[in-house]
Amino acid sequence: MELIKTSDAENEKLLHYFAQKPLAGSIELQLRRMFNFFNQYRIQTDDYVTYVLHNDLSEIEAMASILFIKGEIEGQEEIIGYATDLRVSPTRLAVLNWSRHFLPVLESERKKRNCRYIFSVIPHSQRQAYNALIRPRNLRRGMPRYHLFRHFDLVSLHGLWPFHAVPLPGIKIRTANNNDFAQLAEYILRKTEKRPLRFYNTVENFQQSIERWHDLFVENFLLAFDRHNNIIGCAAPWSSERVQRLYAAKYDDKAANFQSLLAVLSCLRIAHPLAKEGQEFEFRHLTHLFADNPDIFYSLLYNAFKQLDKKEFLLYPHFEGELLTLPPRSFISARTPFGLYCVLPPADPVPEFLKPRSLFLPPVFEPAFI
Repeated sequence: MELIKTSDAENEKLLHYFAQKPLAGSIELQLRRMFNFFNQYRIQTDDYVTYVLHNDLSEIEAMASILFIKGEIEGQEEIIGYATDLRVSPTRLAVLNWSRHFLPVLESERKKRNCRYIFSVIPHSQRQAYNALIRPRNLRRGMPRYHLFRHFDLVSLHGLWPFHAVPLPGIKIRTANNNDFAQLAEYILRKTEKRPLRFYNTVENFQQSIERWHDLFVENFLLAFDRHNNIIGCAAPWSSERVQRLYAAKYDDKAANFQSLLAVLSCLRIAHPLAKEGQEFEFRHLTHLFADNPDIFYSLLYNAFKQLDKKEFLLYPHFEGELLTLPPRSFISARTPFGLYCVLPPADPVPEFLKPRSLFLPPVFEPAFI
């Protein structure tokens, strides 16, 4: 078997292999990249690498990508790595050869850019990945160590219960326009200033991140204002359908019961239905979600939900310990737990930002690109 760095020349092979490897969980998900496999990476950075493991017939047996993005960790500028889209064929030969070939390449790419920290997300439902990557191991094996950075839930909002709370009338919500950009950028930079992990620290950085993002414009933002016309909250609903689509391959019993419940509630116009097995999920990510208090947060969710089509639902991250973003009781919601991990070489010491703390702010992280 041979490990190679791939490119657009293998786009069709990558699209096919990626679509054939569903993600296990209460809902087995099939992901399909649209048009070009690398478009999701190009939204975030120009510096990325994708490696594939070929067998003797030049067929893909495993793959993974690493993105490198300029950002800040604890206020210090860093080149931050993000490992994603790990897929390995369920054969003993593929598993053994993947670890042997990929780990030296991972270390080489990291050192080439002086990247000290690489992050990765692992769903709690993927027990096999947890057993292989997270469990304690003998450091003499030379395997990288996965250190938990934050637990988070991917919250989905599917409907509003009868007699739900109405947003406070003193909070004004409207869509943004180009004249709001400077104030919006300053608000987001202020809200992220003390976050342990963020990817923009100037108005110019933030503007560049928006310009890279497919189908996300200033006009997509919902802004919350106080009576003095100061921004006190924001959110940007975004659909990933032109970059990546998700399909419900299979429901387990618990997920099937929830899907059936939503189907009944949708007939009563209380909730939006969830896709049947084999159908595409219709949803919008609530990106750039910030608010000064829970009432403002609820107003943003409420207004974003009211804009959805009849089969759509909302997704947003709730990090452990962040009370502000707990799912409001007025919503019919569900949670999918994840872990955001920092991947370190076995000889590296554990940095301070990974050590347990009683009170901590959440990182700036968009699950739209998990």
